[in-house]
Amino acid sequence: MFSELVLFSALLSTGALWMWRSAARARDAALAALAASQADAATLAAGQSQLRELIAMLPVALFVKDAESRFVMMNAACETVFGVEFSKLVGTRGTEHYPAEQQAGFLEADRTAFATRKLWTYEEWIWHAGHRKDRRLLTYKQPLYDAEGEPALLIGMCVDVTERRAAEHALQDSLRQLRELSDHQENLREEERRRLAQCLHDDLGQSLMALKLDARLLYNATRARHPRLHAHSGRVLAILDDAIHSARALINDLHPSTLELGLPAAVDWLLKQQERRSSMHCQLHLIDDSGGCQLAQRETWAVFRMIQEALFNIDAYAKATRLDVSLDLREDALLIVISDNGMRPQRIDVGDVGDGRSEAFGMLALRERVSAHGGELVADNAPGRGTTITIMLPGKEKREAVASRSAHSAGA
Repeated sequence: MFSELVLFSALLSTGALWMWRSAARARDAALAALAASQADAATLAAGQSQLRELIAMLPVALFVKDAESRFVMMNAACETVFGVEFSKLVGTRGTEHYPAEQQAGFLEADRTAFATRKLWTYEEWIWHAGHRKDRRLLTYKQPLYDAEGEPALLIGMCVDVTERRAAEHALQDSLRQLRELSDHQENLREEERRRLAQCLHDDLGQSLMALKLDARLLYNATRARHPRLHAHSGRVLAILDDAIHSARALINDLHPSTLELGLPAAVDWLLKQQERRSSMHCQLHLIDDSGGCQLAQRETWAVFRMIQEALFNIDAYAKATRLDVSLDLREDALLIVISDNGMRPQRIDVGDVGDGRSEAFGMLALRERVSAHGGELVADNAPGRGTTITIMLPGKEKREAVASRSAHSAGA
């Protein structure tokens, strides 16, 4: 009995020792885990502190939002751009500091960035309390997700582009005003050409015709009895015929009378003149003229001069033997297609004006004419083959809007 008690006591002592050692090992493991956790926490805290310092030092405006669009981080540059201190925005969506319509736009952009799962870039207006006015921002938003793929954070970057956009708009306004001024001056020149052509026709033309009639009477009266005077009057008639022909050519160069008959008739006359002058086969294709009758006088002049400019470039540089002009004059749009079979040695582009290439200047002038009337020009050309120039002009309503704007600018 005694030996059994001794054995039991020894077993208890051994079990207690084993349990004590196990507890000691567990305690040591727990202490080591706690130390490691504290070290990780310290490392994480240090990393977060360094990240905050790095973000704070960046000159670019950066901010971080959570999945509910609440601000959790922001640097000083962002405070300057937003016009609000981070201490007033932290943990909020900024509802108290921005107009309702702007706030709705911010939240919609956040949702879009999370939904698309990619970098979202857009421009937005934001109220700046310090400047007391809206500022234009170019904003980038990159969404981040947790291990389950749920939205976690939204990292944003903003660039204030207010001054840049204002400069761009000012440049565009200046360019528009220059085009309108050029168009206005072209209209004035066309009016002056028309006035001069009318004066030449009414004054010089009638005087030359009267002289021709008198010379013809003298020529007929001296046929039998005054041979020398007859021969001299014949030479005067020939000189007068040349003068009348030159006057008519000058009148047509200034302002062709066929312009009063409409654009198709004027273009047909122009092509016949081109064919007679250059021996180039010219053909007019009238596809639709339903909108031609709605063209105002100044519009007819403008389109005619566009086609004339294109034909001048073709005659001077293309070395073409065939020229085709198609007119599609509808109510909703005007389409003019000019094509030739010229063999240009190299491609022509408006970017070549810096090289002093005259044809490039001509293309640039033609493009500006088209742009002044709200249209677009497309040139398809390549070395060794012909060129096709397509001029697209808007319908009547837009043309009238452009004309009204030009008239207002000229009046101002």
